[in-house]
Amino acid sequence: MSSQATTHQCSCGDHKNILLPKAYPILAITKHTELEWNFRVAKDFDAKLGQFVEVSLPMVGEAPISVSDCGDNYVDLLIRNVGKVTNRLFELNVGDNVWMRGVHGNGYPIEHYHHRHLIIIAGGTGVAPVKGLMRHFSEHPQKVNGMDMILGFKNKEAVLYRDEMPLWRERQNLITTLDEGEKDEEFHLGLVTAHIDKLDLSDLANTQAIVVGPPIMIKFAVQALLKEGLTKQQIWVDYERRMACAVGKCGHCRMGEKYVCIDGPVFRFDEAENLVD
Repeated sequence: MSSQATTHQCSCGDHKNILLPKAYPILAITKHTELEWNFRVAKDFDAKLGQFVEVSLPMVGEAPISVSDCGDNYVDLLIRNVGKVTNRLFELNVGDNVWMRGVHGNGYPIEHYHHRHLIIIAGGTGVAPVKGLMRHFSEHPQKVNGMDMILGFKNKEAVLYRDEMPLWRERQNLITTLDEGEKDEEFHLGLVTAHIDKLDLSDLANTQAIVVGPPIMIKFAVQALLKEGLTKQQIWVDYERRMACAVGKCGHCRMGEKYVCIDGPVFRFDEAENLVD
C-alpha cells in the first residue's frame, strides 16, 4: 500500500483533506478510571471499529486515538491521560470542542466474523479497540456462532466498561482476569492466556480470534491460540504503536515495509508475524 498522503470522500460527496482537522463538540464524558475516560464526540464521517482518528487541540498538540465505538452521529474515544495533549483533554467539559481528522487505518472486517465462532482476547486499554465489536455481537448474538471474551486488567480499579459487562455476560462468554488483587465471582487472578485452553474449540475450522494489548501479551496469546490449533490466517492482531502522522510520512510506525497507520492497525497474523521494528 502506498505511503503517500491521499484524500478520502465523505458521504456528502465532497473531497476532504485528511491533514486538516475539524472542530467537533463533546457530547458526553464517562469516567471509567482515574486515568481512562471515554469521550463521546459528534461526527459527520463514516468510521469502522478498529480505525483511529487524530485528536488535537490548537496550540497544544495531536494524538492518535482508537475508535472504540460509534453510531450514526457520534464516535466513542477512550482516552488515557498520559501526556500533554491528553492532560488538556481531561480539562474539557461536555459542549467543548475537540479537533479531529480522519478516520485512518483499516479497522476490523466485521462481516468476516459473521456466523463464526469469535474469540476476543484483550488487555488493559487494549479492550477499547474491541469494545464496539463486543457490544455489536452481544446485541446481535445471532450474527456469530458464539463469542468468547477474555479481558485482562491490572486490578479492579483499572477495569473498563463495567456497565457494559452484564450484557456481555448474559449473551456471550465473558472471562475477566486481574493481575493483582482478590478473585471473586466476576474476576479470576492471573494471565488471560491461562483461560485459552478452557474454551470450546470444537468448531475450530470456523473460528476467528482477535488479540489486542501490550506486545508481550499479544505474543503469548497468539502462541497459545496456535497451540490450540488455530492457523495464522484465523488470528487478527491490533498493533497500535507509535502512530503519529497517520498518513505514512513521519515513519514512526514503520515496521519493515508496513506502516501501521496505513496498512494497519489491524493485521491478520500471517501478515503481521514478520513485522519488526
